[in-house]
Amino acid sequence: MTDKKNQKIRTQLVPEYLNYRKGFSDSDKKMEAGLLVKEIQSVNVDNAFNKVSYRINHRYKISRTITWITRVAAVLTLPLLAFTIWNLTVQNNSLKLAENSISWQEIQSPPGIRSHVILPDGSDLWLNADSKIRYCIPFISENRKVDLSGEAFLHVVKNEDAPFIVNTGSTEVRVLGTRFNVKAYPEEKHIEVALKEGSVEFYYVEGDCKNITTEMIPNDFLVFNKEDCNVSKENKKIDKYISWHQNILIFENTPMSEVATMIERWYGVKINILDDEINHYHFNGTIENETIQDVMQILKMTLAISYTVDYKTITINKL
Repeated sequence: MTDKKNQKIRTQLVPEYLNYRKGFSDSDKKMEAGLLVKEIQSVNVDNAFNKVSYRINHRYKISRTITWITRVAAVLTLPLLAFTIWNLTVQNNSLKLAENSISWQEIQSPPGIRSHVILPDGSDLWLNADSKIRYCIPFISENRKVDLSGEAFLHVVKNEDAPFIVNTGSTEVRVLGTRFNVKAYPEEKHIEVALKEGSVEFYYVEGDCKNITTEMIPNDFLVFNKEDCNVSKENKKIDKYISWHQNILIFENTPMSEVATMIERWYGVKINILDDEINHYHFNGTIENETIQDVMQILKMTLAISYTVDYKTITINKL
């Protein structure tokens, strides 16, 4: 009864395990294969065969046919090992030759959410709301490359043998080790780079602007116009461009149209401005850990506007 019961349990567990393996990623399967190889290498085929033969001959006296099958099974271990190693080697070579077969890690911060990520090389990356990054695994190779859509502040670990590249699709920022901010939302016509410390090189890599290369030093603020390929750079106080990664928003004579866009991303709301004149109002102030209700009250008192809230839509009008 015990053997039948154990057989029934095994019969139930096998389908469950196979269904569980369907959720394995490529990395999980490679790890599983590596563990299999390690386990096979640890097996002493001769000792295993001798033990089985001893039990067969002295305990159960099973026929020579079973003994022959056992020998065949032991011998087949070597081809299995060879095939596994060959399969892993072919896969590894393919990964090196074809970038498309490399696994990609993507991280997103939806509107209203900001994220702090530690990259595989130890670099810190803060991802602003409504932004995403993507990087390949393994991350450390000839270069460390991150694809960015949106805004990110980075503190890059220095590695002279592997430059760090932030790719925005049409531009690249290349560094060895530094702290800097990149703002590159696809829907905006400008790309902005603010350098806190270290040095970076800004490149345009597509179209008519592909020969543009600009070096930056600490406190440089660079603006690239995607429409006319114009690059402007100014060395100045850059706190307001990088303070967001510390949950602080600094507005210095900022047009209301920009204020509305930043608030939409920061709080995950939709702002509807009824009177176009309001877009040309300018706001000065600092927001630190304020609720959206607090922010709207500040704007109301400072700019003399009115507002109504309908779920996640805020409608602004003149008083």
